[in-house]
Amino acid sequence: MERQVRLTAGTIVLAGLTLGFLYPAWQLLSAGIAGGLVFSAVTGTCGMAALLAKLPHNLPRPADLEATLAALAELGRSPLT
Repeated sequence: MERQVRLTAGTIVLAGLTLGFLYPAWQLLSAGIAGGLVFSAVTGTCGMAALLAKLPHNLPRPADLEATLAALAELGRSPLT
């Protein structure tokens, strides 16, 4: 999750600075992300991580124990072992 937060924050800051060359108001986007990072460090909470955790690829999937055991048993019968 930390890696996703760093990637997202860095991308937004870079976009804000790049667009800031054309339209200075976009630099406020970078300032907002910087403020959020400082707030996160001081409080130990991270709003961006909370948002990213709701994305579909970050949600836990139900485990199917029978399918997992069957797949492991199939690996045991592999001629590569």
